[in-house]
Amino acid sequence: MSQKLITLSVCLFATTLLFGQKENSAILKDTLRKKLDSSISLEEVIVTANKLEQKQNATGKVVTVINAATLQANAGRTIAQILNEQAGLYLPGSLSNAGTVPSIYMRGASSGRTLILIDGMPVGDPSMISNEFDLNLVPLNLIERIEILKGAQSTLYGSDAIGGVINIITKNKSIANFSGDFSTGSYGTRKLNLQHSNTIGKLNYAVGFGDESAIGFSSATDMTGKNNFDKDGYKNNNWFANINYAINKNWNFKASTHQTSYNADIDYGAFKDDKDEKFNNATKLTGLVLKYKKEKTIFQFQYQLSTQDRQYKNDSLDKSYTIFEDNQYTGKSHYADAFYSTSVSKNIQWIMGGDFRYGSYQQTYVSISEYGPYNDNFKDTFQYQTALYSSLLINDASNKWVLELGGRMNKHNRYGSNQTFTISPSYKLSSEIRFMASASTGYKAPSLYQLSYNEALKPEQSFNTEMGIEYKTNTVFARAVYYNRTIDNGIDYNYIDYNFFNYIRQKVNGTELELNWKANEKNNISLNYTLMNGQETNQNRVTTTDTITYNYLLKRPKNTAGIGWDYEASPKLSLSIASRYISKRYDVGGYAAEDVSLKSYTLFNAHIQYKFSKHIIVYADAQNLGNVAFQEINGYNAMGRMLMLGLRLK
Repeated sequence: MSQKLITLSVCLFATTLLFGQKENSAILKDTLRKKLDSSISLEEVIVTANKLEQKQNATGKVVTVINAATLQANAGRTIAQILNEQAGLYLPGSLSNAGTVPSIYMRGASSGRTLILIDGMPVGDPSMISNEFDLNLVPLNLIERIEILKGAQSTLYGSDAIGGVINIITKNKSIANFSGDFSTGSYGTRKLNLQHSNTIGKLNYAVGFGDESAIGFSSATDMTGKNNFDKDGYKNNNWFANINYAINKNWNFKASTHQTSYNADIDYGAFKDDKDEKFNNATKLTGLVLKYKKEKTIFQFQYQLSTQDRQYKNDSLDKSYTIFEDNQYTGKSHYADAFYSTSVSKNIQWIMGGDFRYGSYQQTYVSISEYGPYNDNFKDTFQYQTALYSSLLINDASNKWVLELGGRMNKHNRYGSNQTFTISPSYKLSSEIRFMASASTGYKAPSLYQLSYNEALKPEQSFNTEMGIEYKTNTVFARAVYYNRTIDNGIDYNYIDYNFFNYIRQKVNGTELELNWKANEKNNISLNYTLMNGQETNQNRVTTTDTITYNYLLKRPKNTAGIGWDYEASPKLSLSIASRYISKRYDVGGYAAEDVSLKSYTLFNAHIQYKFSKHIIVYADAQNLGNVAFQEINGYNAMGRMLMLGLRLK
């Protein structure tokens, strides 16, 4: 089926679905308008689409907001598990043993190709192969809301924003508040979070502390059936402090620091147990934001310093050929961004800015084995890049159509220069129906780790197009989007000369369907479905000597679907039931081995909470209620039935 026919089919399907509900929605609108909350409206203010505060329905980009109420309704889970249930996102490792680093695949883009922001500033680990960021380092108690922006976003956000952007916005409440949350459950899991916020004159602040631990289960799968693999435990400590000072009515200053450190027992690899190998990971983020705002004129400067420390240690005789291993990585990142936005005319907003990024890391490795001692010190190395970007937001007097035009010039100290562009129009057919489209390019700079092998690496380049339709009333929100992306110069590891190289060509297209229906005051229904078709030309994983085109992408399902029902039984009691379907996937079968097929699975989850008073809430959360046996990653276990009981004090 051609891409044009697929696009037309999506639009026809969505239009038929939406107009079929229009008559019922109109009836509900008059009777429920004053009673319903705004959880499914697009009136919520967002900041990620264009770096400016704007209503969600004022941008032609595909944006999803996970608000504070949704996060509280998922208490007991992790940020990765919540993201894993969103349309267009799949995070293998999110349901594995605690301490597993989840991969992030947005619209099929490979790991490290979805940019993670914390309070609008990019985070990553320059010592990781693809500069990935470990979501274990962001505990749920830190987060106020999450904004998910799909499609290539490198024009405003630079490297890594090929699949899209996930902006994690941390807590910074101004009301006086003491709160605590304690939960315990399966696999010896315990979580404790304490927070306080207050306002003193022009200053407001929020501080918090968290502690999490789990006995866990074996990370690796025991193929012998003897069930003698040991359990792999996990412990996480974190704290944060955010302050906000209103200098005057136009100037505002924010500062924040967040620190997370965790350690986890890990196994030697797929299907391989290890009794005494551990992984430690710690990060510290310290940042500031200075902002000026007067009517439609905005100036903002922000800076962030992040440090990462990782260590893999094995000091037992569990493996006969390895007596001792100690592998340590340290990384450091500086990020600075400044932009100015002003109204050129009544209907044109102009954004102009620039940013600077610097990353460095070093590594030390020591081992003792039957072959003797080995030492390796990787020298401290760094890279940096500077960029200028600009964007125009244009709308007509009636606000029926919006057009964004943008471009970016990036200069890297290793590979030179590259450019990106964005064209994103949208049009309101009526107050309820909106069409949107975009064409944009993205890029990913090679990581320091990859450049240490091959200084000649060039950035990956992507071209992304999408078109969609949205329908919104006070009771119904529906969206259908078709997207298409091509990546050239993809970076991967070459098993012929054991080096990284620019070789991969990846093509992905897909469809995302979302529906949220507020049936009445007590019932809310949500559904989503994602179709992802992927094709990748790469080195043959079996022979390692020739080129082959795979009509699938490793670890990424072609079909995912979810359905949820939220029921408010009374002002005090609420519950939700949800199901998630993941179709079969392929994963690596081993070195020079055929890829293996992982079976499809369906999970059922539930959450219930009861408010004893405005100060005390108890809740219970359940994942994989059916205790389904499944694999996210070949050779590794995923959770069985997971039950958590919690108490929230406020």
